[in-house]
Amino acid sequence: MAVRPQHVHDGGIVERRLRPIYDWLDNGNNKKALQEAEKVLKKSPSLQAARALKALALFRLGKGSEAHSVLDALAEEKPSDDTTLQAMTISYRESQQLHKVCALYEAAVKAEPTSEELHSHLFMSYVRVGDYRSQQRAAMGLYKFAPKNPYYFWAVMSIVLQAKTSEDTTKRGILLALAQRMVDNFISDNKMEAEQEARLYIMILELQEKWEDILKFIESPLYSQLVPGSTAQACIPYLTKLGLWKRLNLVCKELLYENIDRWDYYLPYFDSVFQLMKQNEEDPECTVDNTAEKCHEFICQLVESMSSGRTLRGPYLARLELWKRLSVDGDPTSLLGSGLSLCVQYLRVFANKACAVPDLRPYLPMIPQKEREENCRDFLTCLGFDENSEPETTDDIQRHVSCLTAWRLTAAPLSADEALSLATKLRDHYMRCLKLGLVTATITEFCAPDAYGILAAHHYFYAAVMQQSSAPIVEALCLLELVLHHSPANFHAKLLLVKFYHLLGGALAADSVYGRLEVKHIQLLSLGWLHGARLAPACAATRALQLLADTRGFHTHHSKDSVEHLTYAYKYGTFEKLVELGNWGNRLEACGWAASAARDRALLSLLAGPPAPLHQPTRLPAQPTDNRDLNVIVNFEPPQFEDIHLKSRTFDQEMSYLKLKDALVSAIALCIELADNRSVEEKKDHYEQLNVCVDAFSQAMDKCKQMYGEKERICISAPFPSRIIAFVNSPVPYRELYCTTLRLVGELALGRAAPVHSACAAAQGLLPNAQAQLATELHFGPDAAWNMRDCLEHLSNYLEFIGIITFLLGVCNELTAPASTKKSKKKINQSPDELKTSELLNNLNRTVQSSILYLEGVLDDWPKYEFGDLDQKLSNLTIDTKYQSPVESKLKAGREDMINDVRYILKRKSKYLKTLQ
Repeated sequence: MAVRPQHVHDGGIVERRLRPIYDWLDNGNNKKALQEAEKVLKKSPSLQAARALKALALFRLGKGSEAHSVLDALAEEKPSDDTTLQAMTISYRESQQLHKVCALYEAAVKAEPTSEELHSHLFMSYVRVGDYRSQQRAAMGLYKFAPKNPYYFWAVMSIVLQAKTSEDTTKRGILLALAQRMVDNFISDNKMEAEQEARLYIMILELQEKWEDILKFIESPLYSQLVPGSTAQACIPYLTKLGLWKRLNLVCKELLYENIDRWDYYLPYFDSVFQLMKQNEEDPECTVDNTAEKCHEFICQLVESMSSGRTLRGPYLARLELWKRLSVDGDPTSLLGSGLSLCVQYLRVFANKACAVPDLRPYLPMIPQKEREENCRDFLTCLGFDENSEPETTDDIQRHVSCLTAWRLTAAPLSADEALSLATKLRDHYMRCLKLGLVTATITEFCAPDAYGILAAHHYFYAAVMQQSSAPIVEALCLLELVLHHSPANFHAKLLLVKFYHLLGGALAADSVYGRLEVKHIQLLSLGWLHGARLAPACAATRALQLLADTRGFHTHHSKDSVEHLTYAYKYGTFEKLVELGNWGNRLEACGWAASAARDRALLSLLAGPPAPLHQPTRLPAQPTDNRDLNVIVNFEPPQFEDIHLKSRTFDQEMSYLKLKDALVSAIALCIELADNRSVEEKKDHYEQLNVCVDAFSQAMDKCKQMYGEKERICISAPFPSRIIAFVNSPVPYRELYCTTLRLVGELALGRAAPVHSACAAAQGLLPNAQAQLATELHFGPDAAWNMRDCLEHLSNYLEFIGIITFLLGVCNELTAPASTKKSKKKINQSPDELKTSELLNNLNRTVQSSILYLEGVLDDWPKYEFGDLDQKLSNLTIDTKYQSPVESKLKAGREDMINDVRYILKRKSKYLKTLQ
């Protein structure tokens, strides 16, 4: 075998020469890294590691073609040293060519077939591309000459993943049987060594629904040896599956005696009790709890068993759970007393904990509404407080806050005046705590008095919605900004500020707070509804494009960024994580909001973005997933206001709007395809597709108008009403505007003069009417700030159309003025039809320009935020002369920035349209 060139050099010398290249690459100075690599290669031209690092530096400098020519040359040499291979792997990973890593290690393994490390890297390369069959083969090859348990179980897991992704039930069954047999052989040979190996075996049996076999394995000495001390709790899910309620009951009781605060043991215990009650069998030994009385007695024993001074929530919550379950089919009052009394007792014991009211929330709806409202003050006064109490210690403040919150959750809804009065009291409580130095928040933690401000803000919101007035929201904003100033970690205040600024149409003011939330990448999807989705309808187009690009970027690259998590899961043997990561990846891939963000960004870039190629969008997910977190803003409305269909209903609305946007993007992409230099005959296919797309859009608009005619209630913790409602119910004839303009391009591409002239005239006739209808929508009323959000949404819909029609007029220009003519600028003879087409297009162009002039006039008259007696409101919030409330300046500056941004966009559009004439 020929000696490889790099082996000529001493290893230590090579390492010293390469070290500076690594350092520059790690520091991000790729130019220096490239220079250093060139320097090394002058002395040692054949050094593979230096060439691989050079390729990496070239790639990071944006010189992809040069990098790949170096890598291809290296790949031909079939390197097998780790340094070279790792550098090449990084380059391939960053250029999304992971399949080339597989080929790289396949060649390396052939060159050095006994290298355990190379075989391991080959396996991981298959993991990165999701090639489960090759994974299995590589793992078994590795196990043959390095018989270690992890390698064997890598192969088993690869078979399991093949089974999970197979749609053929027969093949799935065969694969799972093979995986089980492989582990059975290991068990027979007494080779099992680790807990994760046992968990993988259970996973295989679960996928085959062999519940009895799982139970037998868990109760075997081997499982106790591999996972000591966990046999009892591991049995619980499988006893439930098999309906072995007596055994389940005894197991849970035994576990609860030892762990009386484990809620995950209480729930299966209750399941077993109620199943045994249904069976109504005799229990001669009286060991199982098969009646409500025995269950209650057991819970009381647990309460009594608590050591003095250590009060745990589990048994107290268990009584509430028992009451709730018994109340489904009967009246548990004779056994447990009233549900209201149990809830009040729970609050009395645990009010000093911030989790007390969240614990109670699931049980408050079980109290009949009339009883709940008549006795609501019992929650407020159970510890001697009322709404006017002034506690002076942190513990008492937390108790007071818990009592206030529970009272508001159970009381009848307040009138607007009552809500304002309570909000003022709560604000005063917060100010008193501030003056007394009881606000003890740190940079990383918030404190109990903050809750006064949060609860006050909620009641300002309730009053504002009832009065349809912005004044209470301004007060809430001022208070929340003060809370955030003294408690910078309080995310409740930040979330409410974002919500309330958007409520008044202040998207850029909301953005200033959103930045302080420090939203992580995954939260771009789960919290997109809160801020990202509201920027475009608030005419904050430039910022919207940035955030939508971030969302799209995360969605596009999440699989690349998370691929190493899969390799780590194999390295550490956490096989369950592989399934979780797979499910998580699939959920992200089908994310509805990510698909919406991509379409919104494509359309918004036609209005406000730099010119970018618009391509046919990727196919919408067959079943979009709803990854929105709608529980992030806590709600203090009573149970009767809970809307159990809110999440599914709003998601359906968003998906309908997504389909409309998808049809528009698809139609515009087809228009671009039709603007090329192909013959008319070659364009017919795209022309037909365009007509199908436009028809689908038209029919969907009509259908959506019927489905979404009703206004949605504005709720503090829910998304604002979907954009589809304002869009399809607008008096502006968007359906006709879009369909006519898109068909115009299609007819022009096929050179059909009569339909083109008809479409031009129709579009030109629609625009003045649309302008007049938009004027009726931009009705601010006496309280401009309250109606600002709605008016901005109407304006944004029209602006989006202006962006699209301007772009399509540019496409029409491409079709009517061939490139060769434009370059020579010579006049050519045109037929009468062509002359008329040019004239009509110019007329339409001028009409669009007049619409832009109208919009500029609208912006000139756009109302300002008027704050009235804001100075008086702020005086109630002043204890520090250095602190200046930023609310007024944020809203006013945001309005100015928004208007300047839109004005700049319109000027660019107008300038562009003039170049087309």
